Amino acid sequence: MIRSSYALINLIKAMCGVGVFALPVAFQQAGLWMGVVLAFTLGVVNAHSMIKLVKCSQHLSKKKQLAEDPNKSAVNAIPMTSPSEKSRHTVSDSSASDSESRAFQSGTASGKEEEAEEKRVALNYGNMAEEAFATRKTEWLKKLAKPTKFAVNLCIIGLQLGICSAFYIFVVDHVKEIIDYLFTMDLSRDMLFLAILPFFILIATVRSLVVLSWIGFFGNILVITAIAIIVGQMLFMEHVPMSYLPAVTSIEGVTLAAGSVIYAYSAQGVVLPLENKMRKPQDMLGFFGVISISVAFIFAVYVITGFLGYLTYGDHLKGSITLNLTNSP
Repeated sequence: MIRSSYALINLIKAMCGVGVFALPVAFQQAGLWMGVVLAFTLGVVNAHSMIKLVKCSQHLSKKKQLAEDPNKSAVNAIPMTSPSEKSRHTVSDSSASDSESRAFQSGTASGKEEEAEEKRVALNYGNMAEEAFATRKTEWLKKLAKPTKFAVNLCIIGLQLGICSAFYIFVVDHVKEIIDYLFTMDLSRDMLFLAILPFFILIATVRSLVVLSWIGFFGNILVITAIAIIVGQMLFMEHVPMSYLPAVTSIEGVTLAAGSVIYAYSAQGVVLPLENKMRKPQDMLGFFGVISISVAFIFAVYVITGFLGYLTYGDHLKGSITLNLTNSP
């Protein structure tokens, strides 16, 4: 089990990826101020969908737990006592101090909470979809449980494959740029694809969320540092006047920008795995929960990077803001 702070670090790392460097192009496609509105709107929708996802998982988990343990109420029932036993224990019970009673109740409550968390049924995406259909009263919906599980797992694989592919290409392109700048050797892009692959496989073999949290923590530091350097450099560069940049472009442009913003917010694939491993899963939810804080922080980073990037480079933006940077200090 991991702390809520570890879950926060992992969720921020999942969202604060390579998509942030493509957001200036999204602002260019949608328009300067429409980009801000789009980032805010899709951020709220993304946070709401992730919160609903966690709530559904917790509800179905409790439902499945009760179905697997129908005698739970009988185990927790208080045994009946005879009138003579009641009168015999009345004096001793009334003489117990309030502090001991409160300590006992507190210990019992915390013990029950820990026991409940240990017995909690963890549902991944496919199992949650299967459970949602399997618990329906309609027979034809129950029959869709297994196919739905397969379809959801297939979608998750496609989502993660697309995200990892974009990240892999991003890493290869920038490593090649660094090598070309530092060394005279002409290393092909295809060779770099193979050379970097073992490092990705090594990270993918890590199963401990605690270890991944520390990897994510250092990753967050590197990404935030890179963003701070880029933003700091753009602050002191010459900017395009706002009057020259469109506030809103077209429906086609807004649609294209929405795809980039949605990709930048893409962390749906890690929400349930994190929630299943948290000591206090309820900390995921709420106005000041892990999801809300993560999305609010990422929204601020996205708007600053996208707005300032478009304001600095205008129509000369490349696919990633890092490609617009010069090699000179």
